[in-house]
Amino acid sequence: MMKSLLEVFNEWEIQQLVLLSFMLQMFLFGTGGNLRQRSSNALLRGTIWIAYLGADMVAVYALGFLSKNEEHTTQESGTLTENHPLAFFWAPFLLIHLGGQDTITAFAIEDNNLWLRHLLNLIIQVVLALYVFWKSPGWRNVQLLVPGVFLFVAGIIKYAERTLALKYGIISGFKGEGGKKPNLNQDASYSSIVRFALDSSPSIRHLFAGHKPYQIQGFEAIFLAGHVLNEAQLAKLVNVELGIMYHDLYTKAAVLRTRSVTVLRCISQVSATVALVLFCTSDKRRHNRVDILITYILFTGVLLLEVCSVLMMVMVSPWTWAWLKDQQKCRWLANISWTLVSSNIIGWPEERPLWSNSMGQYSFLSYMGCEEKPSSLPGCVMRLIRKVARAFGAGGEDKVLWISKLLDTKCEAIDKEITECIAKWITSYGGMDRSSSASQQHWPHLGQFLKNRMMEGVADFSGFVVWLHIFTEVYMSHVGTMDKDMVALAGVCRKLSNYMFYLVVAHPASMVQATAGNPELALEAMRKVVKERSNYSDKAAVLRSFKEAFLSGEAIQDMLTSTCREALEEIRDMWVRLIVYTAGKSRPEMHAAQLARGGELLTFVWLQMAHKMLGDAGEHIIELINTRTAPSLEILYAFDFPRHD
Repeated sequence: MMKSLLEVFNEWEIQQLVLLSFMLQMFLFGTGGNLRQRSSNALLRGTIWIAYLGADMVAVYALGFLSKNEEHTTQESGTLTENHPLAFFWAPFLLIHLGGQDTITAFAIEDNNLWLRHLLNLIIQVVLALYVFWKSPGWRNVQLLVPGVFLFVAGIIKYAERTLALKYGIISGFKGEGGKKPNLNQDASYSSIVRFALDSSPSIRHLFAGHKPYQIQGFEAIFLAGHVLNEAQLAKLVNVELGIMYHDLYTKAAVLRTRSVTVLRCISQVSATVALVLFCTSDKRRHNRVDILITYILFTGVLLLEVCSVLMMVMVSPWTWAWLKDQQKCRWLANISWTLVSSNIIGWPEERPLWSNSMGQYSFLSYMGCEEKPSSLPGCVMRLIRKVARAFGAGGEDKVLWISKLLDTKCEAIDKEITECIAKWITSYGGMDRSSSASQQHWPHLGQFLKNRMMEGVADFSGFVVWLHIFTEVYMSHVGTMDKDMVALAGVCRKLSNYMFYLVVAHPASMVQATAGNPELALEAMRKVVKERSNYSDKAAVLRSFKEAFLSGEAIQDMLTSTCREALEEIRDMWVRLIVYTAGKSRPEMHAAQLARGGELLTFVWLQMAHKMLGDAGEHIIELINTRTAPSLEILYAFDFPRHD
């Protein structure tokens, strides 16, 4: 029985490979566009990664399988040629599959830099496919030769499109000019915001490439928009700009806007249609019915995906709407296009974020294993993994950090309160008056804590973030549930605290360029505090240990023993300052790479700051942290690191 199954598998192996290649392309088309753009789910991203790599591997292996089998076509009986002569007609379909889908060309920003490798693969795979088709009996059959030629034309164009899209996606090699001068209408409606984002996209692309605003042609319009628009309108503008950047870097959107590729795409679609018509009218009596059915499935899949791609990448593209709007005789088509662009299902709606709109959450209590987070794994499996992690940790007790980050990191949706408080800080420091009262905040509740941290030698950025995170956790444990406003404010403080802890500990090198110290050293200091006073597993005991450690002054003791709204607002404002400061110190290239993972709150903040000319990307380093008008912020003087020019 097993032998017969293996024989059947071997006989129909090429059919399985071709169908698997087709199904992978369908999966990538469905998940590589808006779903990937707006999701930060690690499981989805991992599945797309496997499909992205597997699609090329399966197609290349299938071509190799065809070339291997044809060598024995005249010497052995029962060969692929005898049983499935139509299989060699599928070689150009595999080329079309290697061309990928319009919704995903690169999985990560590094894939764009490998476009020369894809160009070499294009030449090799085209030669291999032509060799397979030439050695097969299909080229002697005019009824298969002619449609096969048309399919090869479509496949070569499709593969060339992908290679060119990867080249266009190189962020550091972008040399485009400012194009049409951006002009923001006074009504500042969503349509005018989208149009302004399209016109200013070359300048935004230069910002992501690491250029300074004064080096970019037309940057004055971007700066003007940052001061003309209110907080909500600026957030919408940044949202659209992030969507444009994602499509230009990780899809074929950039090349589909060029005239040459548009002509080639039309040739490709006409060629595939002609091939289908010729195949339908050919004599298929000598071919296996299953092979004929698979061929029709491949034809249908190619044409269906092309139609859907045109709908999603062209008809529902804001670039198409802007082009139609500029044409005097196409205003009615522009109105139809805008209806599609602003639709909630497949478009770029005003209220829906064009990125994940989520923020990572990681806490010290989770790291210690005393705060369980909701997980897709069963509880018994989680406990087993934690025990194994501690058994292999330092001293046989500590939890392995990378295991903790893998299991305990989660994502939270960014609510309106968080975006508003961040936008207010950026707006208050984006004005021209640097001596305003908004930039001279004092810290009557947190001041003593900041001074104590400096006296204890916490002089690096990561160490301070860890200490402030622990302090926030201790203080949040005293917030009651009577006042709903206080609970909501405490929730904002905890989310911001967990997010900054997540950046510093989980992504110290890729996201937090302001980090001057090693976060693991700060974590080790935290563990020593727990070891001296309690055990690892009891959350209340851990918080009590840190509360005792913080009770080094009467001001801190009074703050910890009584909660008030002003203290919570100070904690929130301090975390906002740290996040904005970190965004101002971050590298633009990191933000471009992060768009492939759904985007990051830090990117959203950084781009808003760029419109205000704040941060290292602007004309001056942001002065939110090390301002000398706040005497209780001496602890943060050490965080003024050199500019990343």
